[in-house]
Amino acid sequence: MSDAPDSETPPFVLQLGHPAPATPPADFFADKFDKSLWRMMYDEVGSGWYRNRFLYLFGAGLPPVQLFLEAWAAKLAPGVERILIGYNAHGLLLLAENPTEEGTDAPILLLDPARGTVWREEGLDFTSLISDWLPENRIPHFLDQAGYDAYVTQHGFLAPGQVLALPGALHPGEAPDAAYQPEELLSYHQRRA
Repeated sequence: MSDAPDSETPPFVLQLGHPAPATPPADFFADKFDKSLWRMMYDEVGSGWYRNRFLYLFGAGLPPVQLFLEAWAAKLAPGVERILIGYNAHGLLLLAENPTEEGTDAPILLLDPARGTVWREEGLDFTSLISDWLPENRIPHFLDQAGYDAYVTQHGFLAPGQVLALPGALHPGEAPDAAYQPEELLSYHQRRA
């Protein structure tokens, strides 16, 4: 029996694995066609906690986005519908813009509290996030979990709603040090946006 990955295994699953624990999927889209596309994607990748609880993606029970948007208001264009679709244990948020209008073509942006930045890239939408961007680790810092792994080894899993926060800002090209401290996700964004 071979240890080689099955050629039918989706790239997303090869990079992130299956959710453990899995959660029911969030209902992101209004249009029946987009709901159907999302259901097919969900059947392949699932939703919930990935990579030893480092990532929470696509699941029901995501925090309400409005308070995060208020914290980032100075850096985000007003009047754009945004929904939270996932986050990592360092507090980086993935949001979809205009999902009602754009459906699975909704552009994705990243809010990075450690760097105080909003990041978006041409061609990154909900579908390509799952098919390309996450499997190819193309979103800056989103899959960087070394600090998290070290924390979990020493202290165990974070409490629900907590992330590993940095006390100060990171500057371009600067790597995080070992100064991570647990902090509530929303308060981290309110402090750092």
